[in-house]
Amino acid sequence: MKVRLDTQADGFIYAWGTDYTSDNVVDIDENELEKIVAGASKLVDGKIVVDQQRVTDLYPADAMPTPTPEHQMIAALYARMAKIEDGVKIE
Repeated sequence: MKVRLDTQADGFIYAWGTDYTSDNVVDIDENELEKIVAGASKLVDGKIVVDQQRVTDLYPADAMPTPTPEHQMIAALYARMAKIEDGVKIE
């Protein structure tokens, strides 16, 4: 499959697409595209290579805060109120 790979100066892929008007068009297996992690992947000999350290640095596991029990309760109450306002009978 032919795709356009947009890369940073250090060679890491930050985007890809099917616009063939640029110079960055390569022929790559579709399964390889699924491996791309934006900012942490490079194309090496027709294969996507992912730098796991960059993945950790760019996408830390603690980036998404864990909701408190109070936040979860408020979200559940809000969802219930939205259903009631829509006319759904709540038992």
